[in-house]
Amino acid sequence: MEIRRIDSSYKDKIVEIFLMSFEYFEPEESEFFFSDPSLWKYVWGAFDDEKLVAAYISYKYLAKIRTKPFECRYVEAVATLPEYRNKGITKAILLKDIQEALQSGVNFLMLDPFKHDFYVRFGFGLGFESLDFKFDFSLLSDEIEEDNLNIVSGKLLNSAEMQELIEKARKVLWETSRYTEAIEINACSQEIFHMKDLFGAVAVDKAGMPHAMMVYRKKERKMKVSNFSFIDLAGLFALKRFMLNHRDQIATFEMNRMPPDFPVELFFHSRWQAGKDLKIEDASSRMVRILDPLPVIKELMNRSISETVVIKIKDKLLPQNNLTIEIGKGTARLSEAPNDLEITISDLTPLLTGRLSPTRLWRHGRLRTDSWKNVPWGISEVPEKVKVLESIFPPFITHNAN
Repeated sequence: MEIRRIDSSYKDKIVEIFLMSFEYFEPEESEFFFSDPSLWKYVWGAFDDEKLVAAYISYKYLAKIRTKPFECRYVEAVATLPEYRNKGITKAILLKDIQEALQSGVNFLMLDPFKHDFYVRFGFGLGFESLDFKFDFSLLSDEIEEDNLNIVSGKLLNSAEMQELIEKARKVLWETSRYTEAIEINACSQEIFHMKDLFGAVAVDKAGMPHAMMVYRKKERKMKVSNFSFIDLAGLFALKRFMLNHRDQIATFEMNRMPPDFPVELFFHSRWQAGKDLKIEDASSRMVRILDPLPVIKELMNRSISETVVIKIKDKLLPQNNLTIEIGKGTARLSEAPNDLEITISDLTPLLTGRLSPTRLWRHGRLRTDSWKNVPWGISEVPEKVKVLESIFPPFITHNAN
């Protein structure tokens, strides 16, 4: 089996593999994605002789973790012909991609998988959180604070005005958001402007600066919001007012990829009323693979803590990451000292992003002391070294906004 980079001449073959692999894949909706030149620097193929049997797309991706920017690779899609599955092809391509990423100084891979446990075996961990909201129009509260903002809305297809406003909003969000905003290649970031059924709404002030944006579809009296982002509460109220103005056209809403700390009480008057309820579902899917833990720990740690903790990392896929690291006193370094704590590379992900606290990981048995002990679930004293680690990596609101 040969694995190599492939170019756009293989587009039709890749589409064929995707059609056989993904029930939701619509070639017409992905025409711009596959046609944009920015994509083809990042496509791998696996060949049986000259037959393309698997495709893997992994592109450059700038993302913020704990508000700090990192160059990452985002794995957009992995697909293998059915008769070639369970032969280790995905693992082989993944290792090629990891090797190239490390040579380029990239320490993170990210993806949204079809199946979480499949990628946990490769050292990925769930790094960020998202929620889906489903609700009836009647649950929206009509309380609106004065926001002094105007809404500009319209179809995204072939609209230079909407494209300019959304790009401006994205720029402000990248600079100011607490969440995991990202800067993507054109094949991904510009795809929404080539979809026939997408609409946008941007809240702007008198100077034309954006305060919030949303991207949505409308069909059969339902509005499906795929992106809802706000820079301040004025922007939140402006978008809420825009949604309320659809009283005669929309009966139900679905809002996808919402942050876990979304101010529900400012948006809804009730969670349940007259048989209609607000459904909030955990839609967390963004997984992260740490490729080189030492520089990542150094960059993300709280350097003001004077205590230290020695942690042992276990990585089955990349043996060079089986390390013992002393963390504290403003730095992190390799150590030969006995470890205080032990963690797998996949569980290191939510610890470093802030999705799960060290205390929570310890209670789950995923952050261990030297040897396994039965961890109490009730009121109990947290080990001192777990407390030290929590001061170095405190919990953080995580949300993959893109």
